Amino acid sequence: MIELFIPPVVGAAIGYFTNYLAIKMLFRPIKTYYFFGWKVPFTPGLIPSKREKLAEAIAKIVKENLLTEEVLRKRLNEEKIKEHLKQFVEKLLDEFVENGDTYIKEILENIENEKLEKFIDFTFLEERISDLINRLFEFLNGKKFEELLTPDLKKELEKFIDEKIDEITEEILKLTKKAEFKDIIYYGVRNNLLKFKSYFPFLTEKSVDSFSEKISDMIIKFIENSTSDPQFKVKVSKIVWEKTRELLNKKINLSGERGKKLKEIVNETVLEIINSFREKKISEVSQLKEEIIPQIVTLLKEVVQRKKNFISETATKRLLQIIEIELPIIMESVDVETLVKNRVNSLPIEEVELIVLKLINEELRYITLLGGVLGFIIGGLQVLFLHLTS
Repeated sequence: MIELFIPPVVGAAIGYFTNYLAIKMLFRPIKTYYFFGWKVPFTPGLIPSKREKLAEAIAKIVKENLLTEEVLRKRLNEEKIKEHLKQFVEKLLDEFVENGDTYIKEILENIENEKLEKFIDFTFLEERISDLINRLFEFLNGKKFEELLTPDLKKELEKFIDEKIDEITEEILKLTKKAEFKDIIYYGVRNNLLKFKSYFPFLTEKSVDSFSEKISDMIIKFIENSTSDPQFKVKVSKIVWEKTRELLNKKINLSGERGKKLKEIVNETVLEIINSFREKKISEVSQLKEEIIPQIVTLLKEVVQRKKNFISETATKRLLQIIEIELPIIMESVDVETLVKNRVNSLPIEEVELIVLKLINEELRYITLLGGVLGFIIGGLQVLFLHLTS
């Protein structure tokens, strides 16, 4: 009975071992062996001996089928990629809001000995300045001052006037104390009284002087008393604001000869300012570091905080567009085929074996087992054949 099982078991062992050996010979031995100067067959293994061709084949497959422009474009247009890129942009914006001052300071310290003209195209500014001034004058001409003020700015103007009323009343009070002001009031009253002298013959020069002095004193006293009255401040505030409103409702007139002359003055002034900075070093423009740049950074921070979502979405779309446009150049620069080929060739053969085994280890195990099963079946058929023929 045992004799019946020996051939199938031996066949299974032979089939399993031969398949196992064949698979191992794909990777082993790693180097070439020689016997009395003769190269031992099948050394090195298939993959070590064909390593260069394998690397070329893998690189070609990756380039032509895996990392193609079409595949990358589809990947870039996936919502997940867009969301990750948007989050990346938002992190950059947050970093700018938090540390923008430090970054700008470091940049300025590194370039403080450079001339401004290295970073600013003054020729372009000069060419564009005339056009910009013309557009500005066209925009302002015929507009009311009030139209140029935002609601917030109007509120600030009202607040400013209210805050300055106390100063105005104090200035009026100081004015009444001055001898020049008293003289103005006195001679104003006296001149008016002299007009009535022809109607009232009894008025003498002496009485006119006396009346003028008394009336001017009364007027000054009235002004002094009025300035301490809260209602006076209200009235002054109302008068000032009404005059301000009148001014704000006036239309800006920049046409005609006057507008032309003003435009020329503005143009020349701006050009002079621009040219004054042309030869200066960044370190020589103290306002740039201490006032202008900090203000610009502060403004940018406010804009970023208010419009963070809009900026990140716009930047993400633009980045994706640029990547898509530049993708052929990027692919050519990266040279995926050469990169993969060099990478595969640089890996130790043991790592290549591990990579391949990770991918097809399950299939190789089944192939090995299949060898054992086929050996068992063949051994069983032999037993059956011998039994039928005996």
